[in-house]
Amino acid sequence: MSPLGALLLHVLLGATTLAAPPKVEPIQDDGSQNQRIERLPGFAAVVLSQVTSLIGIDVIPVANGFALDPGMFVTIGLDRIVVTDHEIAKLRDGRIVDTVAASECGRLCPASIYDGFQAEWLMLAIESTQRDVQIPGGVVIAAHGRLPVSTLLATLYAVATSRPLHPPSFALVLAGAGRGLRGQPFFVLPPEGLRLSQGAAALGLQIQVGRAGFSVSADDPDFNRRINAPNTTALRGVLRDVKKRYPSKEAVVLVPDETVTVADLVEVMVAVRAEFPRIILSAGQRLELQ
Repeated sequence: MSPLGALLLHVLLGATTLAAPPKVEPIQDDGSQNQRIERLPGFAAVVLSQVTSLIGIDVIPVANGFALDPGMFVTIGLDRIVVTDHEIAKLRDGRIVDTVAASECGRLCPASIYDGFQAEWLMLAIESTQRDVQIPGGVVIAAHGRLPVSTLLATLYAVATSRPLHPPSFALVLAGAGRGLRGQPFFVLPPEGLRLSQGAAALGLQIQVGRAGFSVSADDPDFNRRINAPNTTALRGVLRDVKKRYPSKEAVVLVPDETVTVADLVEVMVAVRAEFPRIILSAGQRLELQ
């Protein structure tokens, strides 16, 4: 099993070795949020500066979230992908121009983007030995709300599979009330998919996400049905019922289609996280019980 697959197995089984999902910290818009954020030192200041200069705060999806932890910082606009201040790739209206796929990421990302992130991780690895610091374990991504989710997924798989040793954790940057920046943590399904043994006690909850609505299913034989929901309000109701039947389960796999944007994805993440806070993204790979 790949390192990314091993990580996801822990997530799906709710392993106690992983930290509990953080609770959302509502942001009160008291008129001072902008001023307070602008004074934040370190990583938060870098994020704010880069987002403002590269794509603008007003295009970041709006939602309350969690505190941003330091990590590799990636900005994805409609014209380019940037790591801190290094351009990785150019985009055309949010879509990737390079169509040559990389085998290293299961052909889920372009070779040029994979190579770009591999070079970034290598530079960080060299820097870590020179300065006696660790390579960042997380990746923070600020993406334009109109960005096609297919571009986001391709970037995620390039980042995840090019990192040496262990796959990173991820967080999307959110614009909270008063323009404060917060994050939404998530994971990605391995490029090869994931098969679980019948005795793994995993629910395997999956939601097909599209602008036309949602379809909820699970690999647990006792679930044995597919439930459709036309909007996020109905989806919340479905998930509340599922949680009552499976109160110990916390993981859900989101499988967005080609119609979904980053803003759409964030809306769904916010809708599901109250009941299933361990959110996993998939580009369509299979998650199944053997």
